[in-house]
Amino acid sequence: MPPKKLVAELKKKNHKVFVVSAHIHLEGDALGSELAVASLLRRMGKTVYCVNDDQVPAEYLFLPGIKTIRRGAVFPAYDAAVLVDCSDASRIGKLSKSLRPDKPLINIDHHISNTRFGTLNWVEPKASCASEMVYQLFEALSMPLNKQEAVLLYTGILADTGSFRYASTSSVTHRVAAHLLEFGVNVYNIYQRLYEDFSYETVKALAGVVRGMRRDKTGKVAWVQVPAALGKKYPVLSEQTDEIIRFARAVAGVEVALLFKEIRRGREVRVNFRSRGRVDVNALAHGFGGGGHRMASGCTLKGTLKGVIAKVVAATARRCS
Repeated sequence: MPPKKLVAELKKKNHKVFVVSAHIHLEGDALGSELAVASLLRRMGKTVYCVNDDQVPAEYLFLPGIKTIRRGAVFPAYDAAVLVDCSDASRIGKLSKSLRPDKPLINIDHHISNTRFGTLNWVEPKASCASEMVYQLFEALSMPLNKQEAVLLYTGILADTGSFRYASTSSVTHRVAAHLLEFGVNVYNIYQRLYEDFSYETVKALAGVVRGMRRDKTGKVAWVQVPAALGKKYPVLSEQTDEIIRFARAVAGVEVALLFKEIRRGREVRVNFRSRGRVDVNALAHGFGGGGHRMASGCTLKGTLKGVIAKVVAATARRCS
């Protein structure tokens, strides 16, 4: 449950205006938890601005309240800030420069690599996702959920647990999901929006990415790559991670799967790590300035796609030996 100090901070009468933000490379848990927190605060009588550095991926445009999110590099004037699903304040991108040191910063996150950057920190590494934690925030504030909030939180949970497949999924996760379904959440509609709404051309491009999969000589490391030109032509490839990397992780004998997305051609690459359990990829990503969870982590590196692949694959192979 959230710390009492955090709950009290949200209730303060002099905190009339809040900004809420989430990490770059937006996905279901970031957006679901962010919009649910914003809805909760508005129902408490607060003025709330949701601002993100990145654009909302197309598959999440169905989410209730999604049009209230602003995209920008600067926060408006505020009394308190809430960051959700961020292991570090820098994860909100350029917006981190407009965080005010004289204002409360509330950190709600589930990453084991969280740096406790807030003035108030609620970090639960055992939680499946930030959306599961925000559900508990509603309970702590005795605020009954409505259907729109249930859709947001269920979407966040579905996305961050890999449709309840990942090791982070617990009995608590299932109990929360069960309660959310009581609000009439259309499970198939959400699943279809997230995973079954790609164009024919995009699926063909995805097949090409998977066809280019490679393994190291031990067979313990497998990887796929999305060059910048391909990601620009098919934006969904730049946005999707789990649906691409799962093919590499599914190969028998593979202990760590890697996905390399070229963000800027020849200059910057996003790396996603997925483990089958033996290798702690949070520690691996941390060595490259990133982080996340033991089973799923990421980092962003400067350099060419070829150079980054060579460096990361070599380090991963050493961890697997």
